[in-house]
Amino acid sequence: MRMWLKTRRVPVLAATLVAYAALTAAAGDSLVDLPSLGSETARPLVLFAPLLACMGLTLSLSSRLPSAEASGSRPVARYDQALVLATVLAAIAVAYAVTVLADAPLANTAGRNTAFLVGLMLCVRRVAGHEVAALAPVAWVITMMLVGDAGGGGRPHPWSVVLLSPDHLPAALTAAVALALGTATNPAPPLLRGAEAD
Repeated sequence: MRMWLKTRRVPVLAATLVAYAALTAAAGDSLVDLPSLGSETARPLVLFAPLLACMGLTLSLSSRLPSAEASGSRPVARYDQALVLATVLAAIAVAYAVTVLADAPLANTAGRNTAFLVGLMLCVRRVAGHEVAALAPVAWVITMMLVGDAGGGGRPHPWSVVLLSPDHLPAALTAAVALALGTATNPAPPLLRGAEAD
């Protein structure tokens, strides 16, 4: 277990979660004007907080000792899945705490969006390896900022997920499904040939 904790750089992951918590608390319900092709709608600053948790988790899961892990008797894949779920649950708990303590409803989207983006990252990792997976959450957030609106009114498309309101049930279900799929496929190597095996 100690070797796994050291290899997965858990202290670095913990530091990114602290940064996530700090940004979520500082952002609250703050809106910022960002480039968009669909409207002039301001975006919640908290939209960027999940990227910190995703980066930390990506770094952690890509830190491996393949030969030792393949020959060892420890259930490393289960440890990794538990690490993913613990990270997402911590992110959800922080977002909820900020929502309640700071009376900032938009902050609650950070937890849901972390679950969705982590699931997306893990699914992409299964297909294309961890280098491509590291870019997937950032690419999704930037793309949704640019084209995620349904029109000039600033209403987000349902498929954008990260732009939807905190009480949007289909977005929460989508995030849960993405996380479940990503976590279930996490131990497997990438499908694409040429992608670096995890």
